[in-house]
Amino acid sequence: MFFILQKEDKYNDLDIDILTLKQELNKQRYQHEYTTMNLKDFDDGVKFPDRMNIKNAIPVGSLEFVGAYLKLVHNIKRMNPIEIPNEMRLDKFINRKYSIVEKNELPKSGYFFTKYASELKVFSHTGRIETLQHEDDGKEPFIKDGLYVVSEVVNILSEYRCFILDDEIKGIQYYDGNPTIMPTPEDINKLKEMVLRYSINPNRPMAYTLDVAIIKDRGLSILECHPFCSVGLYGLVGSFLPYAYRYGLDWYINHNTELDKYNNFNN
Repeated sequence: MFFILQKEDKYNDLDIDILTLKQELNKQRYQHEYTTMNLKDFDDGVKFPDRMNIKNAIPVGSLEFVGAYLKLVHNIKRMNPIEIPNEMRLDKFINRKYSIVEKNELPKSGYFFTKYASELKVFSHTGRIETLQHEDDGKEPFIKDGLYVVSEVVNILSEYRCFILDDEIKGIQYYDGNPTIMPTPEDINKLKEMVLRYSINPNRPMAYTLDVAIIKDRGLSILECHPFCSVGLYGLVGSFLPYAYRYGLDWYINHNTELDKYNNFNN
């Protein structure tokens, strides 16, 4: 496999993750090759050795970097979020009031976590939703057409990122909250059930991450799911990493499925 690793002049939050992958690629140098590029290179025109097939390249870096590759090479203009897969949309997995709704279906008032969900990493907000719905000091509110996640605000004690490849959990890495509050055996069984349920979807990513939280008095709960692409590793290492990046990118090339709406606020 041939990888394109992002390298920018300025500090890049993904540097440590790219270094981790580079070390693994060097170990497997008889199987894989790589080069480095920066985001501007995509605007200037990509130049590769003749032996390299750019359509089979695997870009690794920021969402902007991967998105620029997908747009240039595969004519994919938008990377769709997965949020919570349909197969995991059970109350016992979500453990909070949660919805994915159109702009005109947003609550008119209340205190919520709200996130734009028709594109990746555009906007999120925790607070009174009225501040999004109405003008404030003469400024227009941030409301655009598309889907929004609206979630009850809960007491999250700790958060973990779970890494899945070929329907197998390859790692569970702590990333926020109290590191002494860890998943229990019961939580791990719940996580395995999530993965098993998702495995029936033929269009699932073959490599993805699950961000989960331990919510006070509610236990382990899913926050969101991402294809294995532009994700923080939080210390994850392993010989499987090149294949995980390959399969994560493949989801955007072959599926890139748009979100379905969902609402459990009335349950």
